[in-house]
Amino acid sequence: MPKTRDDQTHRRKQILNILNDDHVRVENLDQLLFHLEERGIEASKASVSRDLKDLAIIRVNGRYQIPTWERDDRALHRVDDFIKRVVASGPYVTVIFCFPGMGHGVAAALKSLNWDEVTGTVADEDTCIVYTANSYDQRLLLGKLKRILDPDIAQPEAGFFQT
Repeated sequence: MPKTRDDQTHRRKQILNILNDDHVRVENLDQLLFHLEERGIEASKASVSRDLKDLAIIRVNGRYQIPTWERDDRALHRVDDFIKRVVASGPYVTVIFCFPGMGHGVAAALKSLNWDEVTGTVADEDTCIVYTANSYDQRLLLGKLKRILDPDIAQPEAGFFQT
């Protein structure tokens, strides 16, 4: 186990190197622990699991991957299958409910978009909270989300969208 922050940083860099290797397919924690051990790094499942969470590593098609998103709407299209629903919660907060383990990935995708109306995000395992400066920005955010996601996912308060 790392005794210093430098040890933890080194382990995380090695995890990224392993996942960036095109010749390695990591499908579970045991495989990742094996590859770390090959590089002389001892770690527990709990510490590697925390590392994956902190690095916003996602599991897609049965393997761990480092999310890479361009600064356009495609970033959200890559994670839209992980979003259950979107709900406006007051004039400044939008809650995005996700499938377990995907809150951080959805937040990273939103952050990569650099939308002016988003002032910040907070995420946990299955939720992404998006903050806006005012109700107008929230309407812009919800409009973009509704356009990008399936229309039945974005369900703001009744009468929020004008048609």
